[in-house]
Amino acid sequence: MKTPTLEEIYYYCKYVIITGRMEKEIPILCLIYLERFTKKSGILISPHNYKRLTLISLILASKIWDDDSLENVHFPQVMTDITLKEISELEAVFLRLIDFDLVIRGAEYAKFYFVLKTLS
Repeated sequence: MKTPTLEEIYYYCKYVIITGRMEKEIPILCLIYLERFTKKSGILISPHNYKRLTLISLILASKIWDDDSLENVHFPQVMTDITLKEISELEAVFLRLIDFDLVIRGAEYAKFYFVLKTLS
């Protein structure tokens, strides 16, 4: 599997965010959760796992941030490469590997906000 370009990653994230009707803050939370995942689990993000890790991070971020987020059952309807069972299993494993640490402090949010702003 070849390494995805930044453009491919961007369009994948954009697709998930638009189809999931996610708020503009969700990508920031997603980055925080991905960093926690790599630090706590020791698993690196690679061309083989970035889509699944990003998807689960975006879904969790949406559930935490947005009172009206989509449920897991909705994603396989627009993303044909993943099943409801796979989403639920990935979510459970991801949560265990980050020790269910979903709370984000304001300073942490601000740090990642400015990182993203600098990159854009």
